[in-house]
Amino acid sequence: MFPIFKFKKLIILNLIAILILIFGYQYFWGGSILLFEEKKCYIEENLIIADNTMGNVLTQGLSLKELQGYYEENKVERGDMVMVKLEGRAKFPRKVAAIHGDKVEFEEANLKVNGKVLENSGGNPFLFPDTIRASLEGKVPKDSYLVISDQSSPSSFDSRQFGFVKKSELSAKLK
Repeated sequence: MFPIFKFKKLIILNLIAILILIFGYQYFWGGSILLFEEKKCYIEENLIIADNTMGNVLTQGLSLKELQGYYEENKVERGDMVMVKLEGRAKFPRKVAAIHGDKVEFEEANLKVNGKVLENSGGNPFLFPDTIRASLEGKVPKDSYLVISDQSSPSSFDSRQFGFVKKSELSAKLK
């Protein structure tokens, strides 16, 4: 019975030492091990949606939080609502449909991501013009994203017109 008691005592002493190291590091050096707090790495601003290009997803007049700089420290995820800022244009909201490594293909004019035909909030497939399909087919390149509005029309102002966007062109996450 004596060796088991020594083993338990050793485990307890090791746990205490680990806790002292964690708290000591945070207290004396101001470091954060993210066990207790998450650092805010973005600026939060109020935003009111000005148009209906996002259909039922983001309706005109809807009030949201715009998390500016969010993607400087965080991953872009499929389905994120983002603000896109292209050179020479005002920023506008779009949804991330495909991320790095996703397979983009077309079934006739319909967008398929990872083998699934994507549809808008009304259940209609996203149609892409012939002129851009070839440049989008295949794997999504690193730090590139396919962004779409909620309109199914091939003339919608999104990746159907300007192709993939770079991470640097995503100015904020919408929440």
